[in-house]
Amino acid sequence: MRHRRILHILAGIALPVAMLLALLAWAGSSPPGSSPDDDYHMASIWCASGDVDGRCEQTSSPDRRGLPAELVRASSCFAFLPDQSASCPVPHGMRSTDRGNWVGHAYPPYFYAVMNVFVTDDFDTSILLMRTFNAGLYVSVLTALFFLLPRRKRPLVVWTSLLTIVPLGTFLIPSVNPSGWAILSATGLWLAAWGFFLTSGTRKWLLAGMALLLLLIGAGARGDAAVYGVLALLAASVLGFRRDRRYLVELLLPLGLSIVAVQMFFSVGQSAIISGDTAVDASMPLSSLIFTNLKLLPQLWMGAFGLWGLGWLDTTMPGLVWGTTVGLFAALCFWGLRRGDWRKFLALAGVGLALIVVPMYILVHDGMIVGSNVQPRYVYPMLIIFGGIALVGFARSSLGLTRVQLIVAGAALALANAIALHTNMRRYITGLDVTNVNLNWPIDWWWNIPVSPMAWWLLGSAAFAAALALAIWSAARRPALEEAVSEPVANDAVQEEVSPAESSRA
Repeated sequence: MRHRRILHILAGIALPVAMLLALLAWAGSSPPGSSPDDDYHMASIWCASGDVDGRCEQTSSPDRRGLPAELVRASSCFAFLPDQSASCPVPHGMRSTDRGNWVGHAYPPYFYAVMNVFVTDDFDTSILLMRTFNAGLYVSVLTALFFLLPRRKRPLVVWTSLLTIVPLGTFLIPSVNPSGWAILSATGLWLAAWGFFLTSGTRKWLLAGMALLLLLIGAGARGDAAVYGVLALLAASVLGFRRDRRYLVELLLPLGLSIVAVQMFFSVGQSAIISGDTAVDASMPLSSLIFTNLKLLPQLWMGAFGLWGLGWLDTTMPGLVWGTTVGLFAALCFWGLRRGDWRKFLALAGVGLALIVVPMYILVHDGMIVGSNVQPRYVYPMLIIFGGIALVGFARSSLGLTRVQLIVAGAALALANAIALHTNMRRYITGLDVTNVNLNWPIDWWWNIPVSPMAWWLLGSAAFAAALALAIWSAARRPALEEAVSEPVANDAVQEEVSPAESSRA
């Protein structure tokens, strides 16, 4: 037993380390300016602390700022050009731009303020520091949440993350795009708030603090993440429902956090989702617009799993990537329907309804069809919450899957991540018109580091595969006690997991 416990502790340490290394591999897989609207976000970061000579300077126009030319022009030679490498001429001096959060304050200022801490005189170093911080933030916050939750809820942190992270999450989390923080918030907020209802004592208040932190992380990065935060808090309140007075008192936490989220949402003029300047056909009959978008809506959801391109939507993922990730997500969500009670299914239905209503409202409101302006990353947080709730109710950390099923799923996801990482690197090293497997030849762009592209890809792919292997090994090696309580309580799994008795023991 002691030997098993030591192995379990070592696995608990090694898994987040492996995940961090995998995300760091993605952080270095693309150049500055490669994530969506990076010119806007980088300019907002550099100007977050006000006017600084050589970094962010006032111009004759109140709507423009002077910034380093290499920042303003970072993506100009390769954005929307998938066959063009990132080997761009490096401009010097200062250039003015009106692309930044000082015009209309569309985004909350907090993400930019934190990233501004890492601004240095070296542009590439600054970007890599920011990406490294965001990868570390994701892993450290979810690791802390893992150990704060009751033991039988901990696997949900791992499976929710792994099930939904490839490839859009692995690309955006270690980036300077605020969507990375929205992904972190969506992954953990509903679990932290649900854990608050399940626990008592010090752990209860630590989970309350974690819920507040995750809400601020999401709402502090994107206005729409505040709305998704309210959705996550509502789902957690449904999952934690009990018929007693203490539950009514505990509802004050999600209610208070929801008020904070709403205030943060209305404090900014975020317009990344709703935009009326590119209507596809304003004359299209309303019924036709609704019917057309309903038919195409699943393409928007699947875009988060690779059906749409990464970066400036110009890095097309092979079918092996999105076919695998969509298949696994759909299969495990469907598998999850075999366990749960009315609370789980009500919460799942609510999030599922939001996945339809929110994008449909935006598309119909602005006269657009799927494929115009509304991108998968805007609805991606809701998919993460949906996938996580779908896995609620299993008594075993293996989700009731056999060892063979877990191994097949893990191997498929590891392969999908490796192919996605290779494709993303190839897109910037040479452009996608080169199909050579060997990333070391030819090389038009790469960082000035002693690690070759091929070695970088192999290390990153191995790290993600190791994280999956550790998660599967941990799930498959649970003792017989866990096995004994899984099948007989099929219809009562969720009820047992949220019972006051377990709350007092946690």
